[in-house]
Amino acid sequence: MMVRKLGFLVLFAMLCIPDVIIAQSGGDLRFTPSGMDPIIFSHDHHTKVKGVRCMACHFQMFEKTGKSYQMKREKLTKKDFCEHCHNGMKGFDAQSTKNCTRCHLPQRSR
Repeated sequence: MMVRKLGFLVLFAMLCIPDVIIAQSGGDLRFTPSGMDPIIFSHDHHTKVKGVRCMACHFQMFEKTGKSYQMKREKLTKKDFCEHCHNGMKGFDAQSTKNCTRCHLPQRSR
């Protein structure tokens, strides 16, 4: 009986605080688009500072393979990735040249 109560308590906790259970720091991701300065994507900035939930990206743009998520090949367009949110409405406008250095880090030596 005690094991059953403990099981219900654990299940209740998992349902009440799902982000705590699944949240793992993804660290910073670095992308280097052809002919452009590299992009640094900060998981912490998006999740902790801006409050974006993991499921906003990981279940829409990524697919789970094993223990990690991989970008869905058909989602590798700007509109489905960065510009899904960075369209000037949800996030800053990624198409505006005044915002380039918000993501792209200029190379110090070229």
